[in-house]
Amino acid sequence: MLQWTEADLRKQGNREIQFDRDVPLMPEIAERFEDISDASIYHVQGTIRADGAGWLATVHATGEVTAHSTRSLAPVRVAQDFTFTELWIPQEQWGSEPAEKLMDTHQALTIPMAHDMIDIYGAVSDHVVLELPSQILTDEEAKQDVMPAGQDWHVISEAEYEAQKKADAKPNPELAKLKSLLQDQEKDDKDDTDQHKD
Repeated sequence: MLQWTEADLRKQGNREIQFDRDVPLMPEIAERFEDISDASIYHVQGTIRADGAGWLATVHATGEVTAHSTRSLAPVRVAQDFTFTELWIPQEQWGSEPAEKLMDTHQALTIPMAHDMIDIYGAVSDHVVLELPSQILTDEEAKQDVMPAGQDWHVISEAEYEAQKKADAKPNPELAKLKSLLQDQEKDDKDDTDQHKD
């Protein structure tokens, strides 16, 4: 299931491996990641080709995953369509000069081949989670833009937080007057003390 051993890959020589499959990610993805409660079958296609000391995999995946709202933890269906490239290096080559040169050549995530295997299935599951947006909202939460609140507390958005910081940074004219009065009072007290010394 989208897994190739190093022996299988070596048999291919320089021939590119192509794959195009529908892959069920459940229940494994929900067991691995608590943020995920369900996932559709993902359509996964791509290529693997030998490249020096390792193999370069380019993968495109589409599907839907059910994650939790970052506001209420309600389930939210999230459509995904992403592409990633990974450079897989055999364990015995890891850290070698050819492997280091290969890593410098490619702007790709570099993965050591655990159990002498390229595991595209596991990589897709990882990227499903990595591709989730930082803010996930139900349709209702997105429309209402209402944050959770309780007794003596409420959640504010980043924009509100930044606005509040700016407002707090502005000088308060009343405090400025009070500060000025205190400085004047301290000066007067010092002058009085100096006169008594004379």
